[in-house]
Amino acid sequence: MMLFSPPLMQFSDTSQGTPWLFVVIFVIVCQSLSYLSGHFSGAFKPSPWIDDTAKPRMWPPWWVFPLAWIFNYSFMGYAVWQVWELRQAASVAVPLILFGLNLAHNLTFMFFVYKVKTRPFYVLMDTMGLVLVGVITLLFFSVSASAGLLMLPYLVWMCYTTFIKYLWWRMESIQSLA
Repeated sequence: MMLFSPPLMQFSDTSQGTPWLFVVIFVIVCQSLSYLSGHFSGAFKPSPWIDDTAKPRMWPPWWVFPLAWIFNYSFMGYAVWQVWELRQAASVAVPLILFGLNLAHNLTFMFFVYKVKTRPFYVLMDTMGLVLVGVITLLFFSVSASAGLLMLPYLVWMCYTTFIKYLWWRMESIQSLA
């Protein structure tokens, strides 16, 4: 099975410009939105409502989250570029619109979570993102197998983070009963 369809492998074709430049632009846009979300929400500052609470054993060290997001946003940027490149040959409007909604969700996610400061809301926002990413991944697969594969790490990360945040929320409920 080929991971990349033949049109996407023609990176040396200069008749249509330099495709890698566009890949980099798509990745930078995705990365920038991630940074802006954290910057304007205050997520880069200490936050006792998250930092000073007991967490499930599965919760990774703090430094894993930014690394995972850098990795995921890079793959997302490359995946959306692949879908964008196929816009003449395939119906990509719905996948691209949903991807845009996902970026909007991600941009506002931290702002809302850090303003509301409740665990159930955090889990709700994560669950909404997880469902959206699942649908986008399936739609990307329908346009390009490689674009769908590039979205899989993000989908797996969303499953993991939603699960650990659910456990964190349930820990709060158990602690309040004690």
